[in-house]
Amino acid sequence: MNEPRTPHLRHMLDIAQDEMIMRDRIAAILEQGTKTIPELAEALGYTAREVTVWLFGMRRYGMVEEVGRADVDGYFQYELKKQHAA
Repeated sequence: MNEPRTPHLRHMLDIAQDEMIMRDRIAAILEQGTKTIPELAEALGYTAREVTVWLFGMRRYGMVEEVGRADVDGYFQYELKKQHAA
């Protein structure tokens, strides 16, 4: 049986397939300075849910890291790790 899907939400597999492309786009934005997930989502024109998947993939592979403490909404600022900065 197929799982019910909300039309405006992409399936997780579809989001994951875009990860390699989005890594470069996220890195380009973070080269300009730190950003939260909502700020990245706005800059990229994607949902925070999608950005979270891509960003946490980058975090898992040591490309980005959190900076400081979370803001009042619970979001951390993220930056490129030094060895990955251009």
